[in-house]
Amino acid sequence: MKFRSLVFMGLLLCLISTPAWGAGFSIFEQGAAATGMAGAFTAHADDPTAVFYNPAGITQLEGTQISLGVTLIKPSAEMHAYNPYTQEWSEQEWETDDQVFLPPTFYVTHKLMDNLSLGFGFGVHYGLGTDWSNNDDFPYVELVKKVDLQTKYMNPVAAFKINDNFSVAAGIYYVLASVEYSRELGITEPNDPNNGEMKLDADNGSGDFGFNLGLHGDFGQFRAGLTYRSEVDCGFEGTADFDVPGGMGLEPLFPDQDGSTTITMPASASLGLAYFATEAFSVEFDLNWMGWSSYDSLDIDFSQETTHPATGEPVVEDTSQLKDWDDVFSYRLGMRYNATDALSIYAGYLYDETPVPDKTLDPILPDSDRQSVQIGAGYKIGSLKIDASYMALFFDDRETTTNIYYANGQYEIFAHLFGLQFTYSF
Repeated sequence: MKFRSLVFMGLLLCLISTPAWGAGFSIFEQGAAATGMAGAFTAHADDPTAVFYNPAGITQLEGTQISLGVTLIKPSAEMHAYNPYTQEWSEQEWETDDQVFLPPTFYVTHKLMDNLSLGFGFGVHYGLGTDWSNNDDFPYVELVKKVDLQTKYMNPVAAFKINDNFSVAAGIYYVLASVEYSRELGITEPNDPNNGEMKLDADNGSGDFGFNLGLHGDFGQFRAGLTYRSEVDCGFEGTADFDVPGGMGLEPLFPDQDGSTTITMPASASLGLAYFATEAFSVEFDLNWMGWSSYDSLDIDFSQETTHPATGEPVVEDTSQLKDWDDVFSYRLGMRYNATDALSIYAGYLYDETPVPDKTLDPILPDSDRQSVQIGAGYKIGSLKIDASYMALFFDDRETTTNIYYANGQYEIFAHLFGLQFTYSF
């Protein structure tokens, strides 16, 4: 009997590898108006979601403003497996289970003095999940059955207006993260009831910290913005629970135990330039960078290492798995048209590069380059503004036959995203 190490093919991999909707597994959709403009909002930065997109922009906001929003994300993924012996793709198709995700946002800004503004933001910057467990014969159940990741970012910021043209800002990230993950153990055959299962619950305890910086320039018809979001090193600790077949004497080989790892949420930066052609119409181009090269490997430590008593083969052992992701860019073009004093219309287009190389592409994150088109609208009713957006996200079809752990696949992915934001000013 050949046993696999506890997570060589995935335990805790899900902590940073779930399919999401920015480069890699980031969630860039942190405001409905900004999403309607393809996230090209670093230079506009003129509603409370600027706490995320460019905190220096909150000096443009008067009084106190409170904003509450949510993005409905409905993804779908299909996969064909690759047979290395016949060098052919399977005709059978596997699909992820229908899931809907609702990451929320909350922002508040306050102009404390003419040149000093304070703000606070809450959002899920990385996460979402994938679920292949609805397939009775999914070939990679020993890699992943189901995973769900959440990262909750709390972000107080302060912005200072230097003069009529420039504002600067700085903030602190406080991050809480958690994950649930399940896979089969590889005791017998995939999808066999006697194959065993492992379930993991893990979190980063009392939280971890990072920071963000912003610069905003207003030059009449032109505005510019630059923002930086730091890496956040999240230390995860959790418990792995095992369900092994009875009567085989396997329980001592798979003790419930603790596991730990450190995951670096990547640094990112955005540069934006906006042109206000008229008082009603503006257009912005943003260049976003994501520092995914920080994700070069995943190292996992366990509280109890075990070996098979007959063969001496490791059953549970500390592991290091190569990921070797790349730094990538996204290119975002957005427009806003204020049709009336009350009604605004948004539209945009983006192209987003994937950081995942062929050799580590797998069904936990079947990522690819993607494009999207989006539209949106905002309407003011007194002190209340309501923004709504829709984003159609098209992933390029992608395949790999060179995955270093033989988890080869051919993938088709698409996602709908609907955003809604309520902002009240007083």
